[in-house]
Amino acid sequence: MRKRNSSDQQGLLAITTFVVLALLIMVQISWIFRAARLEEQNFNHRVSMALKAARDEIGVRAPKCNDMSDFLCGRKCPEHVHKSKYAEVDSIIRANLGIYNIALPYTFEITDSLLHQSTGRFFNPTCYRQNLNGLIDQNGIQIRLQFPTRNQYLIGQLYSQLGLSILFILFVMLSFLITWRLFRREKELMLHTTDFINNMVHEFQTPIANIRFAANLLKKKKAGDNPQKTEEYTEVILNETLRLQGHVEAILKVASNSDNPDNTEKIDMHPLIEHVISTFHFRLEHAQAALTLDAQASKHQIVAEWGPLTLIVSNLIDNALKYVNQKPRIHITTQNKENHLLVSIQDNGIGIRKEDLPRIFDKFFRVSTGNVHDVKGFGLGLTYVKKVVEQFGGYVTVQSTPHKGSVFTLTFPLIDSHVNTKNDTDH
Repeated sequence: MRKRNSSDQQGLLAITTFVVLALLIMVQISWIFRAARLEEQNFNHRVSMALKAARDEIGVRAPKCNDMSDFLCGRKCPEHVHKSKYAEVDSIIRANLGIYNIALPYTFEITDSLLHQSTGRFFNPTCYRQNLNGLIDQNGIQIRLQFPTRNQYLIGQLYSQLGLSILFILFVMLSFLITWRLFRREKELMLHTTDFINNMVHEFQTPIANIRFAANLLKKKKAGDNPQKTEEYTEVILNETLRLQGHVEAILKVASNSDNPDNTEKIDMHPLIEHVISTFHFRLEHAQAALTLDAQASKHQIVAEWGPLTLIVSNLIDNALKYVNQKPRIHITTQNKENHLLVSIQDNGIGIRKEDLPRIFDKFFRVSTGNVHDVKGFGLGLTYVKKVVEQFGGYVTVQSTPHKGSVFTLTFPLIDSHVNTKNDTDH
């Protein structure tokens, strides 16, 4: 119940964080629009002040010049007079815009026609008007001023602020996604670690209990009373001790990120496999299992370490004995292929689902055992197998069908290929 409450709290925290981030993003976007509106209002105010100043200046000149009055009222006048007065009004408008630091290109017209303006989605329309009522003898005349590049200018004024805001929004969104993925990964790792600790305790308790039981029996028996029983108890102690040692070495090997190539030597895989098979003698009899070795490889020497190799072969045989719903049938084959030694271990176990195959070598990952119950383990076995094989220049492949069994193939470079690779590197 406590674990479930903790999971619910973490989920609630994640949802709350997402909502808060969404609100912050909405606030940020709102501030962007507000800043844009303020910039637009500031620009509009400066244009209005410039047009008002231009109106006042035109109002001073119009009563003193009939040509200016005729031009503003739209009366017919000579072409050169029209051009002259247009240029004069243009200069007045440009000078006043300059006073308010507005240097954008513009167009203007003097007209008495009505203009319908629609509201814009982001910025309002770019037409500015200034009436000339009271300055001339005709009402309804107005100056209409437009800036074709006004919106680009306003966006340019906001570019730095807008750019930073967009970057911050993207950064927050990306940070949340990364943090969420890390949270999910750490949560999954925590669950796997908890399972690992529970399984590790079981894996160590079993051989320790067997050793204690055998030692107590030996203690009760006098030496020489029953040599056969004494030998069996001693064999149990030795096997369980080796089992414990193997667990410790596997854990330390996977936990360590460093390899020790200095400890490598020439290893003949056939005697090694036969040795590992002999250590499973009692378990094979107890499980009524059949294990066969088909040593087809004519070349079977590799450069590796004896201890780790025995552990990975032992691990694969151990899995074949544990994950099975019937009498175990294990078939080990060795063969050569392109200067490599292939060691295949085939079983008739419960198999591995297709969706689990890409993850079976992940640390702490344990495949669902289906109807096989009480199967314990660290979730490190196949991780250790992959690490050791790759350490010695090889690789692991697996083929599996649910309810039919699996085939693990260990591929190692032969000694000849090791020598060739080394010589190539030296050259």
